[in-house]
Amino acid sequence: MKHCAISCYLNAIAAVAGAAGILLTVLSSTATADNALRGLGLTVAAGAAAVALVLLAIWMPTRKGNHDPISAVSVVAAIALFTYVFGQVVSQRIMLIAGLFSFNAGNTAGWGVFRLVVAASVCLLAANLLLVVGSFNRSVK
Repeated sequence: MKHCAISCYLNAIAAVAGAAGILLTVLSSTATADNALRGLGLTVAAGAAAVALVLLAIWMPTRKGNHDPISAVSVVAAIALFTYVFGQVVSQRIMLIAGLFSFNAGNTAGWGVFRLVVAASVCLLAANLLLVVGSFNRSVK
């Protein structure tokens, strides 16, 4: 990591944020039995693949230089996979969130799931933003 430039560090932070978003997604699914996510295994697998692709995007420029196509493709794929995970979490929770803000405001378990969903969404969107910003910078010195 001594030859890393700003993009390398932004990608590392994005990998941590993405992993945290995946963990929070799993916690939001297992918090209550009534609010389990459908297709959680596929969602977690997509998130894990995104984190692995980000790690590949950190490692490849140290071997091939700043402008290698493998790290560029892996960053684009990681952004797509993090966006997929975000879409799965939000699309499956939208009715719960709508209910909390309209007729079911006393659902304390629902509010706990809502907080976890918001935290997961923030982490996943931050990971995407960091990956986009990092792709416009140098990876190695």
